[in-house]
Amino acid sequence: MLIEGYCMGIFSRDLIVQNYYAFDKKSCLEEMVEFLYKNDVIVSTNDFFRAIMERENLMTTGIGRKVAIPHARSNLVKELNIAVYVLDNELPFNSVDDEDVKVIFMIAVPENAKEEYMKVLSGISNFLRVDENRELLFNAKTKDELFAILKEIEV
Repeated sequence: MLIEGYCMGIFSRDLIVQNYYAFDKKSCLEEMVEFLYKNDVIVSTNDFFRAIMERENLMTTGIGRKVAIPHARSNLVKELNIAVYVLDNELPFNSVDDEDVKVIFMIAVPENAKEEYMKVLSGISNFLRVDENRELLFNAKTKDELFAILKEIEV
């Protein structure tokens, strides 16, 4: 739900994972899709994973500065949600700046929510352009601290 320029209800404590050790890009993305499924965000893991990988194969979602934003629009998504993984390690992700990734935002978007999708993607990207904001995410100690930071993202 979007209210007065702020992202309300898009981030959830339940969809935040800290200290995840990612072995490789593919298995990490598979885990995140499974996580969305277990949290009742999507109705099929195989088809949504395929949509994520199709998008990834078009162009990397590693936007640089240790951040990736894999995303897909699909009729398999119940409502727009975002899983946020803060990794224990830095993961090779074929990012635009060739840096490994430390934080991954996986955006699951219903097929008919293109406008909201673009606003959310833009809001996250703008927030993450600021070095201090990224550092806050990288260094957050608790899920509550991470959630408080994420709530500052404006769309």
